[in-house]
Amino acid sequence: MRERVLRGVAAAPGVGEGPACVLDAAPASRRRGLASARDGLETAAAELEEIARRLLEQGRRPEAEIVETGALMARDPALWARVEALVRSAGRPAAGALREAVEEMAAQLEALDDPLLAERADDVRSLGRRAAARAAGVRREAASGLLVAESIGPAEVAELAPEVKGIALAGGGVTAHAAIVARSLGVPMVIGLGPALLEVAAGEVIVVDGDWGELVRHPTPERLAAAREAGERRLAARRRALAGRGEPAVTSDGRAVRVLANAASPAEVLEALAQGAEGVGLLRTELLFLDSRSWPDARQHARFLEPILAPLAGRTATVRLLDFGGDKTPPFLRGAAGRGVELLLEAPAALEAQLRGILAAAGGVELRILVPMVTARAQVEAVRASLRRAADGARMPALGAMIETPAAARAAAELAAVLDFLSIGTNDLTQLVLGLDRERSSLGPVLHPAVLRLVAATIRAGQAAGIPVEVCGEAASDPTATPLLVGLGADELSVGAARVGEVREWVRALSYEECRAAAKSALLGQPVDAAGERV
Repeated sequence: MRERVLRGVAAAPGVGEGPACVLDAAPASRRRGLASARDGLETAAAELEEIARRLLEQGRRPEAEIVETGALMARDPALWARVEALVRSAGRPAAGALREAVEEMAAQLEALDDPLLAERADDVRSLGRRAAARAAGVRREAASGLLVAESIGPAEVAELAPEVKGIALAGGGVTAHAAIVARSLGVPMVIGLGPALLEVAAGEVIVVDGDWGELVRHPTPERLAAAREAGERRLAARRRALAGRGEPAVTSDGRAVRVLANAASPAEVLEALAQGAEGVGLLRTELLFLDSRSWPDARQHARFLEPILAPLAGRTATVRLLDFGGDKTPPFLRGAAGRGVELLLEAPAALEAQLRGILAAAGGVELRILVPMVTARAQVEAVRASLRRAADGARMPALGAMIETPAAARAAAELAAVLDFLSIGTNDLTQLVLGLDRERSSLGPVLHPAVLRLVAATIRAGQAAGIPVEVCGEAASDPTATPLLVGLGADELSVGAARVGEVREWVRALSYEECRAAAKSALLGQPVDAAGERV
């Protein structure tokens, strides 16, 4: 049978292969009575508290607090009142009353115009599945292989993490608690795979690719072997990363390269710091608000950022402004033609609200603010003016621009003159230079001389202006591209949290002079390895 690839969204990095474990359907029990319903909720609450306790023992306080919230939900008087009404008045069996009550609560949360609260809907549904099963006398059996489900809660991820090799969801969100816990615990996860995922049968051998956001049905033997090797490499790399976190990222001939992390959650920040990251080079702020019905206000921005920035006290935290547009367009902007800073400048009150929220949440971090999709100096100057108003006399943070269009790269010298740092987004830059779709643009064409020349021009502009230049696209953690970026003179590499230690290890194994020679040859269109030898 031929391979079939389902495409979704990468939520937690890594690759897993093996038999599918389809999350069990709700039990069809006819057990009635309030005692059964109460027992189901109390048992679920106790189980969640035990999971939270184990997470605390492992030093995972943020994840423990997320799971513990489920126990508080289980004891919510409003939830119990609704369950009681469904059992007494409507004659529902205990398990059915629990499922119906929690689904009503989940629907209410999803309807709120507050993404932070709306994200809890899946958490509530997870609680409902657990409580309904316990009310029906069913105890969940240990899962193994790759978990397949419509949705899943953070407690289920924490509980199953030691046994499962990956998780695939038909729905879900990148900033949902389940995804946050999966990233923290190192479980590959793909979300948003749609109804086709639910056709996967229990025991069917599949591959879950959390790096590219794919699930592969009927994988070839070659695909299975590659997935197995990738998983083994990642585990070995993480062990080395944790062991070498204290070693500096300096090439063998003395060139220091700062390795930062891309993040959108506290779990990613904690994992990155554990692997030796010197801070965050790209904090994505738009992912939480992709379902918003209006621009977020300053309070919403601050609530989102505070737990992410808290562990970064004294370290670099580069917060990117909302990068709406293209494949990241919320409902209230559908039909809008702009992208990134263009849309922000069309809504100056929303821009200033985000800047105020960032400043309020920054605390003791070394704050940098990054402007997305810049094409002209006037855009940067407009954002700086808005930042000045938001700061209201307080110390101004560093301001930088994403260089991710050919126009921005060609104007890099002009932009560098009015900025404090530059950040090269290789994914969009590659896509626009070579005319590729976004998926293919992350597969390595940054090595094309036309793209490398724009990267080199941007780095030279930063050097001339005396400001740092980071690279935060996929190329920063590509083993072929990384030596060339170092050779071109990139000061910083910002990579996925799970790749921080691996990239730091690569840097220590490089010779800067050899990388410079390799980069020079690559700019001329001659394929070479990191030692400057033609291949």
